[in-house]
Formats: sequence, structure tokens, C-alpha cells
Amino acid sequence: MINKLDVTKIKTYIAKGTVKKYADGGGLNLVVNKSGSVHWRLSYRMYGKQKTITLGYYPQLTLAQARKKRDDVKAKIREGIDPIRKKEDGTSFKEIAKQWFDTNLAIKNNKGLPKWSEKHAKRIWKSLEDNIFNHIGHYPINSIDSVKLTEVLKIIEARGSLEHLKKIRVRCSNIFVYARVKGLITINPAQDLETILQSPTPKNFNSIQLKDLPVLIKDIENYDGEPTTKAGLKIALHTFLRTNEIRFSKWNEIDFENKQWIIPADRMKMKRDHIVPMSNTVITILKELQNYTGEYEYIFASTHKPTKQPFSENAMLYALYNLGWRGRMTVHGFRHLASTTLNELGYDSRFIEKQLSHETKNKIAGTYNKAQFIEGRTKMMNEWSSFVENSNGQIIPINSKQSKN
Repeated sequence: MINKLDVTKIKTYIAKGTVKKYADGGGLNLVVNKSGSVHWRLSYRMYGKQKTITLGYYPQLTLAQARKKRDDVKAKIREGIDPIRKKEDGTSFKEIAKQWFDTNLAIKNNKGLPKWSEKHAKRIWKSLEDNIFNHIGHYPINSIDSVKLTEVLKIIEARGSLEHLKKIRVRCSNIFVYARVKGLITINPAQDLETILQSPTPKNFNSIQLKDLPVLIKDIENYDGEPTTKAGLKIALHTFLRTNEIRFSKWNEIDFENKQWIIPADRMKMKRDHIVPMSNTVITILKELQNYTGEYEYIFASTHKPTKQPFSENAMLYALYNLGWRGRMTVHGFRHLASTTLNELGYDSRFIEKQLSHETKNKIAGTYNKAQFIEGRTKMMNEWSSFVENSNGQIIPINSKQSKN
């Protein structure tokens, strides 16, 4: 246990004239120098490093004043403020993260739409606030190394949130890349960390096998819940659109005459207009639904607030649960089922990927045209819809060879 200093002890130590450091506790030390001068020094740890700062000289700075100054400085340290941080240390990680964030918020695509939706942007910032800033947000960005960043990411890994971990690691990497471009750092400490962190396993969307399709179709036909929910499940099966692409659909997107459903870019994951060729079955489903929601903006209008919002995000998923398909099928599973089946039956993968609204990895080949492969996609979607319609009891193969364009 440290014996705290008092005025008598200090005078004795100074009289001895021995070059020495005398501790008072809490990192505060009285240092007697060879020259005879005496000063107060505070030792503390920050950014994973041991540091010291001179608080003042004795007797100008008394013992009581030195203790008060020690407590004040340590309070700032607890807030993440380094008392000896130099301007050349650079700005904090959180400050640079905010610059990176604001820069991306301002980016627009070739349609003039924001790169990030408001909802997505909020998720990004909150993930950093909850998982990163409370650990290293106050650190100067050029003081963070791979070891320190790994320690923080390992906290997320320990929770088992591996999908979340992957997203946050990539976001941190992008922030460090931004800092490097700005000349604030020379090395990206997030680079290659995926080699020492656990990776999420591929998502299982609980998609049925083709042999189970007739039973699922029969169950959906016998569903006695909300007409909008039942129609939504049928639309998902015939068009393999995403949940929110169905949920937020509006009547003004439907072109019955040309048999096309044109979803605007601001509702698509890839932020580009998307054409869905409509089969006669899809048209019939929508026209029947007009009897229920035709007077509202949303095709799948909410029962409780039809003039303001569509049905709930989980309406279709819970309907599948109620039908006994929990753990076996999800709404996303319709996309997986269609993609797998159409690929196995020999359809042009370009048609399938475009209809799924997947972004091609080949940026040159992926030069966007919303009507790309529309003839081949229309034929494929009509045949897929016919295939689904005729699967009430047996699987009727598609004549895929004729579908190629």
C-alpha cells in the first residue's frame, strides 16, 4: 500500500537531495531532480500506452493543488481526453468516421438517388456507436493498430454475432481507407483481419425442395387469413420478389396493358428500376386484390391503416408459420426455390440473375438497362408461373430449351 505524502515528508525528501520519485497514489509522483528542482508528475495509461505528464513545480503547486489537478486530469482521461494529445496526433476515430459517413450520405447514383437510404444510414451509424465508438472512438485514428482493433472486434465475435461482426469489420476498414486517402494514416489496421476472425456461415433461408411445392401451394390456396397476405404469398411464389418489394408496392407501378410491374429504383435493393413481367396468373391475383385495396395507394394495404401503410413486415412469414411451414420455408425461400429450379432446368443464368435483381460482379457486363433481356425474361417468367400453376399434385417439367433467347 502506498504511504501518501504529506508536507513533512516532502521537506525531508527534498533536504536529502537524492534524485528520486516519491509516490502519492493514483499515479501522482513527486520527482526530485539532480538540479534540485522538484516537480509533480502524473502517470497514466491511454490508447494502450503508458504515458506521463508534468503537472507543475513544487512548492508553487502545493500538495493539495497537485492532488486536485491529478483528479481533474484523470476525470478527462475517463472521458477519452488525452491531456498530452498533440495536434499532430490526428483527429479521433469517431471524428474521421463521421467525415466518412457524411461523405457517403452525400453520394448519389446515376438516378440521382442517395447511395444509402435513410434507414440503412441509421443502421450503419448505430452499429458503430454501439460496438466501436465506446471502445476506440476517442483514440486518435493514427494510434489504432491491428491488435487494438482486433480486441474490439473480438467482443462482437464472443457474442456470436458473426454476421454483424462482418459488417462492422468492413465498415471500420472503409473508415481507415478514407483516413489513408486523407493522408492521416499509412496502414489500414482492419486489412486481412477476416483471416483471424470467425466468419458467418452461409444463410439458410429455409427453402423447401421442389417435391414439397405442391403441398405448399395447396396450403396457401386454403389459407383463410387476410386476402392481402394470401395474395402476397402467391405473388412471392410467382415473381420471387423480396418481401419489402412486395410489401411497399403501389397500384401506379402496375401496367396491366403491357403486363409489366415496374418497381422504381428507390424501392429496390440495388437502387435501380426493375421490370417484373407479369403472367396471366399474376394479373388475375392483382385484379382480384383490387376488390379489397384498389381504392388505396398500397396494393397490400394494412387492414388497420389502409390509407397510410401496407401490411406488416412479417405478415407473410407468420402466415407460413401458421400454415405449418415454420423452419421449412420463408418468403426469401421462394427466391431460392425459383433460382435453384430455373438454373437446374437450364434457363439462361443472365435472365435469372436479372429477374432476381442481383448485381453482376462484372461491372462492364453489368452496365444497367432496366429492360435488359426483357424478351427472354418474359418468356421465362410466364413459363415459371405456368409451372407453379400446374404443380398441384405433380411436377410438370418446363421445356427449358425453348426458353433460351
